[in-house]
Amino acid sequence: MKKIAAIVLLLMICLYGYSQVQPDEYQQGGFCTFNGQFYSIEKNICITLGGNCGFIVKDFRIGAYFDGMSNSAKITGTDSNPYTLRQNHGGIYFGYPFFNSHSFHLVTDIKAGYGTSMLINATSRKGYDKAGFVAIVPSAAVEYSITDILKISLGIEYQFHIKTKKPELYKQSILNVPGIYAAITLGLF
Repeated sequence: MKKIAAIVLLLMICLYGYSQVQPDEYQQGGFCTFNGQFYSIEKNICITLGGNCGFIVKDFRIGAYFDGMSNSAKITGTDSNPYTLRQNHGGIYFGYPFFNSHSFHLVTDIKAGYGTSMLINATSRKGYDKAGFVAIVPSAAVEYSITDILKISLGIEYQFHIKTKKPELYKQSILNVPGIYAAITLGLF
């Protein structure tokens, strides 16, 4: 956990250093993003919908986010019973666009937050193994500026889930997966 905290801190310092502009070019604004992520858990395609909103200071995007599964992943528990997995998480968001003066540009961001997951027994419909986790989701995307206030992006991400309590009926590692995402961003850039 200390290594991850050090990496996040270094990333924030680096992004802040890159986001510096001249005093006469000081920019600030706000943004709101709606996104969908697609990834695989035990050969099931999972869809997560969510968004983030916040402030833009010197091109550096700072805000809050929330992501929640819109479908359930079917998994087999360690007790050989069928379950469906549900999860959601939210927290802080940091992002920075590189070469923002061009219509096509690169955006890197990181989400760090807290969430919950729960297994639901497929036959009895009872919830089991409800646990909290820390989520860290770094990503990189290509963003296209349609207008001055509207941008779309397509990118890749990797979800790291660090359980605060070890799950009993499934392996924690099944939640650490890569994925792709698409987003629409409105804002004063």
